Amino acid sequence: MYPKEYINCDQEPIHICGEVQKYGYLLGTKDSKISFYSENVLNLFSLNPNLVLGQDINTLFNDLQLDINWDNFSDSQELAIQHINYKEEQYTLSIHTNEGFTFYEIEKVIPNHKINQEYKAIQNILRMSNDENIWKLLLQEVQNIIDFDRAMIYQFLYDGSGEVVEESVKPGLESYLHLHYPESDIPAQARALYLKNTVRITSHVSGETYPIYGVKKENIDLTYSVTRSSSPIHRQYLKNAGVESSFSTSIIVNGKLWGLVACQNAEPKHLDLQSRLLVETLTRTAANAYGSYRSLQTLEDYQRINLNNISLRHNLSSEENFGKALENSIDDVKNACEADGMIIKINNEIITSGNVPNHSDIEKIINWSKDNNQNFEENIFISNTFCKTSGLELDNSEKSCGIIISVLGSNTSDMLIWMRKEQGQKIKWAGNPEKETVSEIKDGVEIIKFSPRKSFEVWKEYVKDTALPWKTREIESAKWITSVILKASHTKSSQILDLNNQLKELNQELDSFSYTISHDLNTPLTVIKLNAQLMKRLIQSDDNTHKYLDNIVTQVDSMSDMIKNVLELSKIKKSEIELKKIEVDDLINRLAVESKISFDSPHTEIIIENTPEVLGDPTMVYQVFGNVIGNAIKYSSKSSKPTVKIIGEVSENEVMYKISDNGIGIDKQDAGKMFKIFSRMSNATAFHGNGVGLNIVQHLMEKMGGEISYESESGIGTTFILKFQKPDYDFSIS
Repeated sequence: MYPKEYINCDQEPIHICGEVQKYGYLLGTKDSKISFYSENVLNLFSLNPNLVLGQDINTLFNDLQLDINWDNFSDSQELAIQHINYKEEQYTLSIHTNEGFTFYEIEKVIPNHKINQEYKAIQNILRMSNDENIWKLLLQEVQNIIDFDRAMIYQFLYDGSGEVVEESVKPGLESYLHLHYPESDIPAQARALYLKNTVRITSHVSGETYPIYGVKKENIDLTYSVTRSSSPIHRQYLKNAGVESSFSTSIIVNGKLWGLVACQNAEPKHLDLQSRLLVETLTRTAANAYGSYRSLQTLEDYQRINLNNISLRHNLSSEENFGKALENSIDDVKNACEADGMIIKINNEIITSGNVPNHSDIEKIINWSKDNNQNFEENIFISNTFCKTSGLELDNSEKSCGIIISVLGSNTSDMLIWMRKEQGQKIKWAGNPEKETVSEIKDGVEIIKFSPRKSFEVWKEYVKDTALPWKTREIESAKWITSVILKASHTKSSQILDLNNQLKELNQELDSFSYTISHDLNTPLTVIKLNAQLMKRLIQSDDNTHKYLDNIVTQVDSMSDMIKNVLELSKIKKSEIELKKIEVDDLINRLAVESKISFDSPHTEIIIENTPEVLGDPTMVYQVFGNVIGNAIKYSSKSSKPTVKIIGEVSENEVMYKISDNGIGIDKQDAGKMFKIFSRMSNATAFHGNGVGLNIVQHLMEKMGGEISYESESGIGTTFILKFQKPDYDFSIS
C-alpha cells in the first residue's frame, strides 16, 4: 500500500503550465537579457539554442531586422501590441511584464475582413440593446466575427456553478440553453484567472504544445500570457465534450466576474490576436451596457425602498404603540425583501405574517439566533440553506430554507426574521457533476486525481433544502429597514423618557398643589360656612333665604370633601391602596343631583337602574363616578330633552356600569385622543373643561384593577363603560 495524495481541479496551477500553444512564440527577459524561450521560437527565427539565453533582446530583434516601436511599451501588466513583419509575413508582438520578467509573445496575423466592422458592431450593441436582449445581440455580433459552432453566455451563480443563459448554435446541434454546470468545471483559481486575463483561446485541443526552456516552469507566471497552453485537465474536459477549439472572453460587471462568452467548435480553429481583442471589446461594451441597465434598475429599486422606508418611519413615529405600528407594517416589511414569511420579535411579543413555520420552530430559530448572534456580521445573518446548515431539527424546515435574521441591537433579544421556502425545482445539469478518479504512483506516493467527467448527457437533480438566494437589493432592504426601526425605537424611547420626566415634574407640582389647596382653601371655606350658618340664625322668617343658605353650606361641605379627597389621592399615589367592597347607590344618586346643580341642568332626566357594589378604593370610586356622571350631564345639557341613564350589571368575574347620555357624542377623528391628558374633543369647545378628567379616570380604574371604555356616535350620544372587579373579597395592591 502506498500513501495517498488527492489532487482536485481547483488545486491545479494552471498559470504555471510551462507551455505555449502551437500558434504562439514566447521570449522572456530579465534586465533585457533573455531568460527563457518557447521551443518553437528556435524554428521561427532559425536560432542556435546555445546562443539564445543571456542574449540582449534588443540585439536579437535588430539582428532579425524587426522594427520595434519601444515607445509603445510600458513596464506594466497591460499589453503593448504592435504589428511586425518578418520574412514577408505579418505578426503581432505583444509585450507585458509580470513577476520581474518581461514577456514577448509573437503570433501570426490571420486576415479577417470582419475586423473592419468593429465600429458598426459596437454601435449595434449600444443602439439596439436593452436589458432583455443584450446578450443575444452580443452573440450575434461575436458569431459574425468568429463563426464557431456554438457561442454561449455563461453566467456564474452565487455558489460558483454556472448556467447557460443565452446561446447561438448552428443548425443540427443540441441546445445547451439553461443547462447548469458544477462549480468544479471552472474552479476558483480558474475564475480568478479569468478576471485577470480576460481572453483565452485553445486553438487545437489535441494539437501540439511547446515547452519553455531556461527557467523552471514553477518560476514563470503565465497569468497574462496570450499564448499560454491550456491545462491538461481542461483539454481532456474539452475532448470529452467533443470540442477541438475553445474561445472565451470574460464578462466583467462592476469589477466582478459575472460570466463568460464561451465559444466551442468541433474542429480546430484559431483566432488571431486582433480578432480575439475585437470580441473582447464587444464583450466589454455589452458588459458596460448591462451594468448600466442593472445600475438603473438598482437605483429605481433603492428609490422604491427609500420611499417604503419613509412610509414605515412615518407609521412607526405616528403610532403611539410601537409594537402595534410594527404589526400594521409587517406585510410591507416582508414584501420589501420579497420574502415568503416574516417574523418580528419585539418587547417579548412575536408577530408573524405570510408563510411561517409553527410556533415551536419559531422559538427554536429565535433561540438559535440568541446563541449565535455574536457571530453575525453587523448583527445580520443571511443564508439560503438554513434548514440544513443550522443543525436545528425543525418540524416545517421547508419554510425556513432561506433566512435573513437582523438583531435589533446587541443588548436585546428583539429581531426581524425574513423567510423563504424551499426552492423545490429540478435543475438540468450538463452531465452528472460527480467526477471519477484516476491514480498513478509517483515517488512512492499514490497520486489520486479527479478526472474530467466523460458524460455530458442532460442529468436532472431535484434541489432540496435550498431557497432562492437573497439578492443584494433585498439584503440592503433588510439592513435599511433595521436602521429605520432602530431609529424609530430610539426616538420613541427618548420621547417616553422625556414624558416620564415631565410627568415626574408634573406629579411633584400636583403634590405641592394638593397640599397648598388643602391648606389655603380650607380656611376661606370655613369662613363662608360659618357666615352662612350665622345668617341662617339671624334671619328667622324667610324660607327661601334659609334654602339658599343651606345650599351654600352643602356646597362648602362638598368642596371641603373634594379637597380632602384630592389630598388623599395624592397620598395614595405613593403607597399601596386597599380595595374594599363599596356600596355606591347613595354616592351615585348624590353625584347625579350635585352634577345637575354644578352644570346648571335642572331639567336633565337621571335614570338609575340597579347599583351593585363594587370592589375599589372609596376616594377613587368617588372620583371615577363623579367625573363620568358629571361629563354625561354636562355634554347632554344642551339637548332638547337631556337624559342620563346609569345601569349596573354583575357578571361572573366583574361588575360593569354603563353611563349613557344623549349629548354631543364623540367624533371618530377624536377616538385616539379620548383618554390623553389635556386633550379635548373637537366638538366640545362650547363646554368648559381642561381635558384632564378622563385621563385621571383611566389611571384610577387601572390602579383598581379595572378598565374604562366607551361607545359613541357624534351628535347622538355616548356610553362610558366602567368595569370593576367583583367584590368577593378584600385585598391590597400597589
